[in-house]
Amino acid sequence: MAVKADIEDGEEIDIALRVTGIDEWDHDTIARKIQLEDTNGAAVDLTVFHNNEVADFEWQIGEWYLLENVVGNEFRDEMQLNPGYDLTVTLLDDPPAGSETSEESVGQSGERDSSDDAATTSNASGREGFVRGSEVDDRPRPTADGGGEVLHQQPLSDGNYLLQFELGELPELSVYEYELRATGSGGIDPDDFTNGIEGFTAKAANYYQSQIGSPVTTADASRRRIYATKKLRDTISIHGYTVKPVHQGETTLEARSYTDDGPLQKFVKQDVKRAVAGRFEVSGIDSIIEPTPQRTANSGLFEAYRKYKCRIRVDADGTVICGVNVAYHLESTFSAAEWVERGHDITGVTVEHDTDLYDSARTATVKEIIDMDYDDVLDGPGVPMSEYHEKHVDQDVIDSMRAGDPIIADLQYGSDEDSIFPQLLEYCKVIPTFDQLGRVDETFLNVIHNESRMKPEERFNVVTSFVDLLGPTPCFGFDPVPQPTNDGYREQKTPNIPNLRFGDGKTGYYGAGGLERNEYGVYKAPESFDIIALYPEDEEDDARPYVLSLLNKLADYDAGPTAFDQETYELGSEFHYSQHAQNASDYDAALIVVPDADEAAAADYDDPYPEFKRRLGQLGVPSQMISVDNLGNGNYRGNICSSLIGKAGGVPWRIDDIPGGVDAFVGLDVTYDHATQQHLGAAANVIMADGTILASEAVTKQAGETFDEDDVANVIKHVLEIFAEEEGRPPRHIVIHRDGKFYLDVENLIDRLDKARDLIQRFDLVEIRKSGNPRIAAYNESKARFEIADKGVAFHVHNGDHSYLTTTGGKEGSPGTPRPLQIVKRHGSTDLDTLAQQTYWLSEAHVGSLSRSTRLPITTYYADKCADFAMKGYLTKGSVIRGVPYI
Repeated sequence: MAVKADIEDGEEIDIALRVTGIDEWDHDTIARKIQLEDTNGAAVDLTVFHNNEVADFEWQIGEWYLLENVVGNEFRDEMQLNPGYDLTVTLLDDPPAGSETSEESVGQSGERDSSDDAATTSNASGREGFVRGSEVDDRPRPTADGGGEVLHQQPLSDGNYLLQFELGELPELSVYEYELRATGSGGIDPDDFTNGIEGFTAKAANYYQSQIGSPVTTADASRRRIYATKKLRDTISIHGYTVKPVHQGETTLEARSYTDDGPLQKFVKQDVKRAVAGRFEVSGIDSIIEPTPQRTANSGLFEAYRKYKCRIRVDADGTVICGVNVAYHLESTFSAAEWVERGHDITGVTVEHDTDLYDSARTATVKEIIDMDYDDVLDGPGVPMSEYHEKHVDQDVIDSMRAGDPIIADLQYGSDEDSIFPQLLEYCKVIPTFDQLGRVDETFLNVIHNESRMKPEERFNVVTSFVDLLGPTPCFGFDPVPQPTNDGYREQKTPNIPNLRFGDGKTGYYGAGGLERNEYGVYKAPESFDIIALYPEDEEDDARPYVLSLLNKLADYDAGPTAFDQETYELGSEFHYSQHAQNASDYDAALIVVPDADEAAAADYDDPYPEFKRRLGQLGVPSQMISVDNLGNGNYRGNICSSLIGKAGGVPWRIDDIPGGVDAFVGLDVTYDHATQQHLGAAANVIMADGTILASEAVTKQAGETFDEDDVANVIKHVLEIFAEEEGRPPRHIVIHRDGKFYLDVENLIDRLDKARDLIQRFDLVEIRKSGNPRIAAYNESKARFEIADKGVAFHVHNGDHSYLTTTGGKEGSPGTPRPLQIVKRHGSTDLDTLAQQTYWLSEAHVGSLSRSTRLPITTYYADKCADFAMKGYLTKGSVIRGVPYI
């Protein structure tokens, strides 16, 4: 039998190995690393990618497997293994002859005496991988049916509720603490592990969790300390190291401890995941999918499954809270060959093996359709493709393919060029995206879009039914209360007052109320407002009167243009558009009529939109585009005029009063460029306390979803410069909003800012997180149902650092249940009440819409728009941008 010494780089080999550990990865391409050993006890790793056919294979620690056609891969002078093109894995009933099996080399999972447990546990499945739908048991499937009955078993009072549930109580937990030691004198080399010793400790904790079937997590990762809810006795093997858990004693974790709530939360997550395994398809508590579809398209081509995402929090008093969101997960039933036959471009589309036909589940990206016959010989295996498929596909299917003219394409199964292989598209299914779904079945797409926008009553019913199925959990025995709870939070409501100021110091509730109904006029018109209008020659008859109506609207707002010119352009070459843009360089703003995007994409002329935007942006001339389809539509005129005023340096309205004594806000955002696979940081949305924007700036490309600390420091330097230029003094108090997480060393940034206390006396660092937050809805007791909550409702956590805030809803007529924002305070002395009110009023300050507020505050909303425009080349990167040309 082959052993590790027989493995050669890039060569296939058949080898029997035993699993010693499983290392789950949170990575875009790598699913997990399997730690194995050969019959001589030599350690070797197998890398499993998400698109491997063994990606969903459930490895069992301690079991022997025969790996056929696995490929050697030399990495850092160490021989490892990668899945081959036709890798097969077979569980061996007995260890191979000559193998060294000892409990010292790898821990053996088994039954434990209940006296060993520091936490009350029950038998639980140790399966931590993705549970495939075909493996889900035949118990009644989870469903939304009955959710309303469960939800209303006990009376609810009038008021607002978070869509979260109480799982149980965990004020303290006695656990075993271990130090992980490597046998031998050499110790552990941190360079052998991603993230060094911390990475090693996390891997070991994951191995033990899989082994004992009970929660295990890191304690002090830098010191190789882990916590376990059951005693650990066995050694494990990781990357060639034999690791022994050395008992350090029992420790009581307390929910009220700032350092203990993290491990407690991880324990609960593991318990919840085990509670749903076997009944749902589970890859994590943020991906829990019902095993049977909720909706199937009439065409039969698509299926939609309900997908649940859980968020766990352990309150300071030990109350365990589970927030739940529900959405749709899409799968297709048609072949990739059908996709091509319908006339769709298959290049770049992600596909997966159809496991109803093919015996292995792998995903790949289509490179191109190739001219190849089914009986042509494959370069690698050296046999005809039809013969090769005999190992993977039933003979009758192969015979039917031979009888026809199947479509064959090169598929890329990995990240490098060596992973490209030919495959029949008939054996693959298209992995659906909303874009692809719209091309094939627009009717079903509309159904899914409509159903995913659940009204509050339906959403609360569905989630309540799911929560009712969770308990009792296998480790802690949590039995959730199937009713939403606000436990651990304090509610606040931003006063509904006319807090937007227009012309002559008059205030109103929103843009349309001030400019349209009450005719207050804008707060500040542009100092110079010379406008040029451009429209296609063929659209002159419709465009000219519409543009003139916009001029009348601007006059009604007390912001009429100081000069106006108009001309036509011919639809044709981008080079001609560039010349027209150059001719507009002396104006303060441009109104440009352009064809509808879909029409332009199908036409033989160049789309004028991107070229006008790009060239005018470079010239510093803000532009407002008007689609031909919208000519004559009076509903958009107010928004067009308000946006144009803001872009030209005017202020349609401002916030009248904002709490907190802040001088300026700063917005930071990172936008991803799919073409270059890079992030473009856009920062320096410098916004006064009244919501008027001073300037924006687009900064450098970023490596990943991070914002370089030096970039942030430079942005703040520009804040000081711009503010001092405007106000004649430095800002005493600034609030910095980051779209999402900061992803930088916050403490180091704080230290740098502290050194400038003479310039900035106070500063707050705040994260505005958009996704994964529990919905908020208002319960109407007389109607016995949930309804859309009013705007401005916030829930602040007790003894914590975050709030949930609704910035849309109420009378604005949201199509479903509005999505709250999470406001996380990372540094500063401003309280959560004030931070929430500031965020709310900044969401009302967007001047691009008269009748609806934005979901995000303009700090991060405008930063995102600025980043997007800079990424597309519509703005000049690295320069300070006055006004808001990107809205």
